[in-house]
Amino acid sequence: MCALNYGVKLWMVNDKKEAVFGDGLARLLEKIVECHSVLEAAKQLGMSYRYALHRITLAESRLGKALVIRTRGGAKGGGSSEVTVFGKNLVVQFRQTQTTVAVALKNTSSREQ
Repeated sequence: MCALNYGVKLWMVNDKKEAVFGDGLARLLEKIVECHSVLEAAKQLGMSYRYALHRITLAESRLGKALVIRTRGGAKGGGSSEVTVFGKNLVVQFRQTQTTVAVALKNTSSREQ
């Protein structure tokens, strides 16, 4: 028999049990912090700008709080995006929970073998 391990997909839900935040959005916000641009972050992650903006807007709507502050550029561009303190804290909380779950699953797998 081959070795078996556990795998889980983790996401945060609001009080209505709607998915609000997961790994994809966490990666997007991390890239926005790095690039200061939703467009550039989306490109680097291989997603369309429209999809990235949709994910951010949907999460903000479900959370009732802003994750990203976007500043529009002029005719020649020059806009920028900044992740809010709330957004940064959500990423940290999510990553810490991912680590906790991964360690617990690894410990469970080790005991069963």
